Amino acid sequence: MKIRVLVVEDEPPIQRSICQKIEESNENFKVIAAIDNGKDAIQYLIEHPVDVMFVDMNLPIVSGKEILKFCYSEKLPVLPVVLSGYTDFEYVKCAVANHAVDYLLKPLNSQELTILLQKIEARIRKQQQEEKVQNLTDAVKGLHTLQTKETRPEMDPSYSMLLVTLGACPYENERNYRELFEKLDLGGNFSQIVPKENFWLVNGKNINEKIIFVRRDRVPDINHLNQFVRSLKFPGLTITVVFYKEAVKMTDIFATYHLLQKYAREHMIFLKNSVLIYSPEGFKPDFTGLREKIDSLILQCNNMSINNITGSFADLLHLFTVRPVTQKEAVRNIKYFVSELYKVHQGHRGFFEVEEDIQFILENYYTEEELLKEFDFLLKDIFGIEVYDSRDKKLIAVKMKNYLDEKFRTNVTNQLLAASFGFVPSYLVSIFKACYGLTPMDYLVTKRIDEAKILLADGSLKIKDIASGVGYEDSLYFSKVFKKFTGVSPKEYVKSNK
Repeated sequence: MKIRVLVVEDEPPIQRSICQKIEESNENFKVIAAIDNGKDAIQYLIEHPVDVMFVDMNLPIVSGKEILKFCYSEKLPVLPVVLSGYTDFEYVKCAVANHAVDYLLKPLNSQELTILLQKIEARIRKQQQEEKVQNLTDAVKGLHTLQTKETRPEMDPSYSMLLVTLGACPYENERNYRELFEKLDLGGNFSQIVPKENFWLVNGKNINEKIIFVRRDRVPDINHLNQFVRSLKFPGLTITVVFYKEAVKMTDIFATYHLLQKYAREHMIFLKNSVLIYSPEGFKPDFTGLREKIDSLILQCNNMSINNITGSFADLLHLFTVRPVTQKEAVRNIKYFVSELYKVHQGHRGFFEVEEDIQFILENYYTEEELLKEFDFLLKDIFGIEVYDSRDKKLIAVKMKNYLDEKFRTNVTNQLLAASFGFVPSYLVSIFKACYGLTPMDYLVTKRIDEAKILLADGSLKIKDIASGVGYEDSLYFSKVFKKFTGVSPKEYVKSNK
């Protein structure tokens, strides 16, 4: 799209020369109007969108100085370039005060003009990109985006959408998804199949999601999408991409985004990165014979020792990886496997309690090796010899609480707790929750929010410093968590305390 230029100059020969030089110096600029007085120029600016204005300071009726003041006071989205035959200090001062891009002397120097136009183009393209991303972000959030004279509306804009999801569940306190996305470099990898100017990367409402909007004339095919996903190598996390092939208008983005979220939850593949093409009917994976094979494994466990039972669980995981099985189907069958074991072996803990542990493990670990380690410990804890009595578990929970009270300002994770206390994360989560009614990560957030309330009530520190002081590097993320737990933003909390 051409960059729209208004030239305001009262001397016809100079006006024609300026218009010609602008279009010759950079083909991406188009002079859409040339006006010889300040009054008509202001009227034109009110009625028409303009990107750049070259304005002479000495104009009849209304001066260039008054035009600059008008643009600045009305916050018009136009970049002014001041033209003058003089180096008068007052003109320069006026140009600076009203945020002019530059101050050029007449007659225009071609080399200076070319450099200036390049600088202006880079600035405008960057602004257009930011506006595009903001409009798409607002659409994802369900906010109504109004077209004004300050925006550059497209003719019936429509896009193709891709939802990128890390893992199966956005445990906000367990993983730093912002850092993970930075390491994955989605934009850089996607630009290998679609040029950067033809797609926009936007945050989803969940922190483990990103949305890619692609111009309809540059939609990649399935082979290129598979190439894109193969380039996203990150150990310990599955990556699911849901592709909506049909055209999506701006007004339909919010609804389509929710369709893709639901589709990802229903159809993401267990322990594998995948590209899914959205279909209203969904795909129908073939699970024929799967339950019979699981029942056969359970039957083998009747007279087995606990060590052999964990070996059977390894066989169960293998069943889910030799062919694509959805995350949902795998979770359902793993819970079924453990519940059936209760019928042939006496467990030390009730299945209802254990079911939460199973859910936690399957939403936090995404490799066979990690799952085998976690379930080996869990199954031995349920069906093996009970090594730790309730007093021992209480002592471990108390030590964890003391550890969290001391370290809450640092980046504590369940994995770090496991390394510190010598047990798998799911076991530590279960005994801490049994003792305190919260998971360690929920307790950690509660501790941070309580400390933040004290610092906010004091009123002497900036929100950014408070966020850092209670363990959040990202102040925006801190504000989101604070509002989730308290119902108000940090700023609103400060005002209410005042």
